[in-house]
Amino acid sequence: MSLSAEDHDYFLALQTRTGWGKTLVRFLEWCLPDRPVRVLDVGAGPALASALAAQRGHWVVGVDRDPLMLAQSLHPTVALADAGALPFGAGAFDLTLASNLLYLLPDPLPALREMARVTAPGGYVAVLNPSERMSVAAARALADARGLTGLARETLLNLAARAEACYRWSPADLGALFARVGLRLVRTRTAMRPGLLRWALAEAVSSGRV
Repeated sequence: MSLSAEDHDYFLALQTRTGWGKTLVRFLEWCLPDRPVRVLDVGAGPALASALAAQRGHWVVGVDRDPLMLAQSLHPTVALADAGALPFGAGAFDLTLASNLLYLLPDPLPALREMARVTAPGGYVAVLNPSERMSVAAARALADARGLTGLARETLLNLAARAEACYRWSPADLGALFARVGLRLVRTRTAMRPGLLRWALAEAVSSGRV
């Protein structure tokens, strides 16, 4: 069952008022250009980032490998696809983004290589992942300081536990990772005080390579 237009508007407004929704809004404000461009949202989930980018006037496609995630998509233009085999031609997008995806993959290089491939030369890849400061202890301290309870607290601690088990990236780590697939790190910043998330923007300077 698909969502009605009214339901889309309601759930979009609801999600943007959550802590994660507000973080995602700020991330998109940071990485999206002012002029309309072609955007690919990889690992889109319910396509919140896709919907938010479209609201800002961009042409957006969201992809995710989980059909259940896409079944209640907040954005009408989504496709079922794996991040390691994107069904688009080389240079099809001006900006390719992924939020809370790469750090969960056993090997992020295949997905990042595909993101670089479908990004036009001179275009950009933007990613949001846990920073080198993320840990369960740091997340618990933040949750305590903010008085988080219930699902909000559980979600934050789960993110931290997964980050400890998978990847947490510093600027140097990301720069080296990007360089392996033909991307050049342009800028990075942290979010979620005291800097538990890291945003990074990289320019597509050559075709993806190992």
